[in-house]
Amino acid sequence: MVKIYALDTSLLPDEGEEGYEQICVTLSEERKRKIRECKHSRKRKQMLGAGVLLGRVLKRNGIRPETVRISEHGKPEAERICFNLSHSGDIVICVVSKLSVGCDVERVKPVSWKLAERFFGEGEKAYLSRFDESSYDLEFCRLWTMKESYVKMTGEGLHLPLSAFEVQMGEEVRIFREGQRQTCYLKEYSLPGYCITVCAGEEEFSEIQWEDL
Repeated sequence: MVKIYALDTSLLPDEGEEGYEQICVTLSEERKRKIRECKHSRKRKQMLGAGVLLGRVLKRNGIRPETVRISEHGKPEAERICFNLSHSGDIVICVVSKLSVGCDVERVKPVSWKLAERFFGEGEKAYLSRFDESSYDLEFCRLWTMKESYVKMTGEGLHLPLSAFEVQMGEEVRIFREGQRQTCYLKEYSLPGYCITVCAGEEEFSEIQWEDL
């Protein structure tokens, strides 16, 4: 089963606030350095939340953080499990599976048609053209998280342009690449103001498990 964990970073203390040092105890010196160097409070909390959440997930699966390696395309990997992280706004998520897995969370915000022209295929653009201004941003965000979760699942990341494959929307969402349907499963999660999608090699998904700070 694919398990998904989430953390609300707005609940985290910022540097200098009560409880900050206690939370940072589990973080690597490198992550703490990067957090200190970050100038924006929300970004610092995202980095802190990602470190805390990943540390907890690795510990539950018997993985020591120092054994995590980076693939040739920059995706973190560990023995025995596959995992992936994503953050946006005040939300950080982490997914874990026995098979390849990717996730993406995005805060819904206004977007221009130019982005669809740049990153989406003809079928995806035709799908988006059906929606008026009140629904377009949400549907764009849904498609975006689906595509991002797929490239993160494959481990190709930025090496695979989002325009190189297409999401076919319908009662069953499918992904096609060079005309071939891809063997993967997509799961969307509902959260006000956000879109969350997980793409995995297995088809059974848990509900979101929120972390208690």
